[in-house]
Parts: sequence; structure tokens; C-alpha cells
Amino acid sequence: MEATDIISSGLLELYVMGISSPEEILAVEAWAIQYPEVAAEIAAIRAGMESYAQTHAIAPPASVKEKIFASINKATTPVVSMEERPTGAAKLHGITPFWKYAAAASIILLIGSVIFNYTYYNKYQTVNDDLQAMRTELEQQKQLAQAMHDDMGVMTDKNAMPVSLKGMPDVADAAARIYWMQDTHEVYIDPSNLPQAPNGMQYQFWAIVDGKPVSGGMINLLKDGRKVHVQKMKSFGNVQAFAVSLEKAGPEAPAPTKVYVMGKI
Repeated sequence: MEATDIISSGLLELYVMGISSPEEILAVEAWAIQYPEVAAEIAAIRAGMESYAQTHAIAPPASVKEKIFASINKATTPVVSMEERPTGAAKLHGITPFWKYAAAASIILLIGSVIFNYTYYNKYQTVNDDLQAMRTELEQQKQLAQAMHDDMGVMTDKNAMPVSLKGMPDVADAAARIYWMQDTHEVYIDPSNLPQAPNGMQYQFWAIVDGKPVSGGMINLLKDGRKVHVQKMKSFGNVQAFAVSLEKAGPEAPAPTKVYVMGKI
């Protein structure tokens, strides 16, 4: 195996954590002698794990340390009375190196598990947030498509009579369009070409019925941050003309104050 294959195999991490098989241990130690870059990678893995452990270490209370050592001494030091104590040298039983390595390996595995879980959770959270944003965007696009479909349905209805409302001399650039349904007498307005209303002001729709203006309701230029292209207004019977006036925001005005656009049927 080449040095790059050895480094990318994952065997070095298992070797540092102490969970390699005897054959793998011999192989890794032989590679470390043969390839300086493998030896450097082993040293880097050890340094990284030690750094992580030191960074995230939590010092236990002093009482915990005392209890641990007391338990170790109790488990490894036999209690022998003076009468039973042998005259010869006593054999000491301590913690074997195997258990020391096993404990160290368990700690390293725990640290690795925490790192893996934290990384996986962050990736999952990022994907979940992106998916939620895509769903929101898709729902907005569906609503926009439905609104456009409804608007086109009004504009292309065979019973819709379009009426152009032209601006008054002092607001010649203003314009609007009416779609008057001849079969139901329903009225729709496209106010997208009206100037933006000043603060505190709002447009009001009027129908001229028997020579008198009758309010058809207030006009909304925006809905959900988008321009309104078709808005349904109040229905009328015998209508001679339509108009739009600029009024103070609030309740409907009883009579038009300043007419912006007007058009006859």
C-alpha cells in the first residue's frame, strides 16, 4: 500500500484509539517506520485527539477524585490483619495495563461519537432549513400562479366588457381598466397603472348610476407585497361610467373628492 492509501484507510485512527487487531498494530507500526508521512499522520491524530479532550474536559469536583481513588485502593489492596500478614514480601495487585488502555479507548470512542453526532445534527438541521425554505418558496409560487390564473380568467371571459379609464388633465399619466361582466353585472378593476397613493390617502372606486356617483369600494394597489392586477368591486346594474378618486384612508367617502381617472361604457 502507498502512504496515501494507508492514511485514507482509517486504520491509523483505529490504531491511535487502541482498538486495532494485533495484525493491524504490527502493520501500522511497520508502515510508520517505512513511511515518514504515516508516522507524522499518527502524531497529528494523537495531537488532535489530545487537544479536543483538553478543550472539552470538565474538571470533576475534588470529592469525586477522592471517591475514585478510595474505591481503587479498596478494590486492589486486600485487608489483612496483623496476625494473618505473611512474613515474606507481599504480592501487590494493581490495575492491569489492559484496563487502562480499555478505559482510554472508551473515552476516545465517546469523544468520537460526540463529534459525529454533533456534525450529523448540524448537517441535518441545515438540510431541514433549506427544505423548509424551498417549501415556503414553492407555496408562494403556487399562490402567485393561482392569482395569475384567476386574473386571466376575468380578462379573457367572453362576457367581460373592458372599459379604459383615462387620467384627468392634471394626472394624465394615470390609468386603469375595468372589466364589466355583461351577464352578471360584476365589476373588476385593474389598478396597476395608478400612481402610488400618498401616505394617508387611498383610491376609491365609483360607478356613475343614473347620473350620480355610487361608491364601489376602496382599491388595494398591493396584496402580499405584490401589485394587484384584478380586484373585484361592488356590482352595479344600469351604469353609464366608472371613475377612481383619491380620498383619505379610512371609511368610504360619501362623494368623490379628487377624481384621477374616468371612463364611459
